[in-house]
Amino acid sequence: MNNRIKQLRKALDLTQQEFAERIGSVQNTITGYESGRRNPSNAVITSICREFGVSENWLRYGEGDMFV
Repeated sequence: MNNRIKQLRKALDLTQQEFAERIGSVQNTITGYESGRRNPSNAVITSICREFGVSENWLRYGEGDMFV
């Protein structure tokens, strides 16, 4: 999932800081997700999908299209 979070952020042309602010998080947490050191909670995954219109199936499993 870490690669998909980074791929999404890059597709949206957002910095880690901007991405974090949009989902109510902090930049260091996003760095952790992208590096694979941290795993996002179900609540964070839901926030990402809601905020950016992302398919939860794509984010979790890499299946289907990125956007709903």
